[in-house]
Amino acid sequence: MLPAPIRATPADLPRPVAEALAEADPRGGEIATCEAAGIPFASIAWGEPDGRPLLLIHGVTASARIWWRVGPALAATGRRVTALDLPGHGLTGHWQGHHRFRDNARDVAAWIRAMDLDLPELQVVGHSWGAMTAAALPAAGIRPATIVLVDPPSMPLAFISAMATDPAERPLEDMAASVAALAAANPRWSSADIMAKAEALQQLDLEAARAVLLDNGDWDGGLADLADPAAAGIPIWIVRGEERTGGLLPDSRLAAFAGRIGWDHILTIADGPHAPQRLYPEATTAALLRALA
Repeated sequence: MLPAPIRATPADLPRPVAEALAEADPRGGEIATCEAAGIPFASIAWGEPDGRPLLLIHGVTASARIWWRVGPALAATGRRVTALDLPGHGLTGHWQGHHRFRDNARDVAAWIRAMDLDLPELQVVGHSWGAMTAAALPAAGIRPATIVLVDPPSMPLAFISAMATDPAERPLEDMAASVAALAAANPRWSSADIMAKAEALQQLDLEAARAVLLDNGDWDGGLADLADPAAAGIPIWIVRGEERTGGLLPDSRLAAFAGRIGWDHILTIADGPHAPQRLYPEATTAALLRALA
């Protein structure tokens, strides 16, 4: 049976986690660059260097800054949390045309090794495109202790390709115009989330985003990669938005995922959209803590 949708307030979280969420700095974290697979990957990290490693991977047209609240909140549990900028996104401007999910996963796997993060205790959380990448990591030789897929899209190409022409997913003439457009389209977003998205759109390599969206065929939520023998034995969790409020993992697809990971490993954020970490950081953090326990 599918667990009840998750709602949470700061009172539902461990005090250090709630405090980290409340005090999160949108520009905080330690920025680093590490070259791997010929790509100068940029990343942001929170927490003590000797903490348990946790990798956060963003989706198309976003950047590592989408995790500006969740990252330090999870670091408050004693983890070393690193959010990666994928190629063509954020501060990782170098796009090599590796648009296929497994190709991107191989590049990320090379970065994981270069950062000495290929450890038995490594955990990985991926959102959207990042979820598709995370699901393909085992086939690239990385076997995390846990993989969490945040709203992995299970949608036909016709739906996904519409995002490639969505005016809300491309940079405007300047930052101020992007901020104004995003604020008008997303009145419930915080000013920090609007700024993070506007900045990500200004940094975006449009050809990279178009290739990811248009040249991967139908998106299956990572299910085929989770069925790969390389992923056998790895605990897999899903944290999803609700279909009626913009989640991209439809209810009709849940049974297929439950057959692989179990119904109890599918967590739903009540009223959650595709990126629940923006509107519901407390519930998203609570769900991730359950999955990463």
